Formats: sequence, structure tokens, C-alpha cells
Amino acid sequence: MSVKFKKLLIPIILVAALGYLFGWSSIFDIRSIEVSGLEGSKTLTAKKIIRKSGIGIGDKLARVNAGDVARALSVYPEVAGVDINRKPLHTVELVIQLREVDVAFATRQGKFLLGDKNGVTFVEVSRPPQGVPVIAGDRRFINDAMQIYDALPKKIRQRVARIDLPSKASITLELRGGLKILWGSVGDQEAKLTVLDALLAAPENKRARFVDIATPLTPTVR
Repeated sequence: MSVKFKKLLIPIILVAALGYLFGWSSIFDIRSIEVSGLEGSKTLTAKKIIRKSGIGIGDKLARVNAGDVARALSVYPEVAGVDINRKPLHTVELVIQLREVDVAFATRQGKFLLGDKNGVTFVEVSRPPQGVPVIAGDRRFINDAMQIYDALPKKIRQRVARIDLPSKASITLELRGGLKILWGSVGDQEAKLTVLDALLAAPENKRARFVDIATPLTPTVR
């Protein structure tokens, strides 16, 4: 066997040995599965996550596929994503990213579906969390409501207690304190925001209970 051939053979043997060591040998098998990121979850437990992940004790650390785990956990709407941490020598950690609770959708049964800013709902509760706005009405217009809600400046968005959806053209916001704002449809967002800001800043409107900016060129206050 020539020296040149030996030099070529040694790296191949090393790669094969490492492949076996990480992919097949029990030296790097999984003996512990950890789950983090579930703080605040209404429905999920570490036990549920591990069972659904498809990862088992005895599996090889190097053969855990992040894409497969993410797809498996997508059955839980509350899960927005998952990261895989491999800890030498025998531990794998599943770091769960939960969807943020941005709104609560009122149901006809008197319950509330918690959802994120994209309108994805993931858990039903009896009472919405404090400070989370309630959306009620025709669910076909939820995306419209979320577009309006996201367009609001922070100082107003933080005051929104409820969004009513009687129709696509009559979306109404109710602020904490009782002020109702007839926003109308999604159109003319910037014009409506400009008009609303001016109306709310006017001293004569400090006690207003209703503002109609559905047609921003002809707003009404009462």
C-alpha cells in the first residue's frame, strides 16, 4: 500500500468513524429530554411536548431532526416554533416559543378564544386575560380588525378594550373609559388616524363618548 494511498485512506476512515460514533454509537444516545418555554401556557405540559415530538430515550443526539420535531409539534396551535439544543453527552432540550396572546375572540357560547396578532387562535378560556382586547362579531372580518388594531399608535392601542365587528364597513373600537370609535372599514387608515388624533386632542372633546371617523373628511363627535 503506497504512502499516498494511506494518506487518502486515513481521512476517510476518520470520517466514517466519527459518523458511526455520533450517528449510531450509544456514546451519544439520548438519556434525558428537557423542555423549556412553557411558562404561561394554558394547555401544554412538558409531558405532552415530549410525547408528540417523536424523540425518545435511546435515540441518537445527532439524528434528531429539527424540522421533523417542528412539524410534529405544529398540531398544537399554541406553539409558534421550537429550537433544539443538544447538550453533551446525553441530553436534548426542546425550547418552545409560544404564540403571544394579543386578542381574545368572543364565542357564541360565552367563552373566549385567545389569539395572536395574525388571528391564529390556540386556546379557549372562560375569561380573557386582563388588558387583552376582546373581538366580538362576525369572524369573517377578524383580519380587518387586526389590520386596524395594528395600525393604531401604541398610546391608543393600549386603551382598546373591545372591537366589535357587526359588518365589514362598521368596525367599532371601544376604549377603556367608555369612548367608542366607529372606524368603519379598513380603508383610509392614515387619514383616520390623523383625524382621530386631532379630535382626541381637542379640549371640547374631553367628555366625548362617541367618535365617527368612518368617513374621515366628515367626522362626528358626541
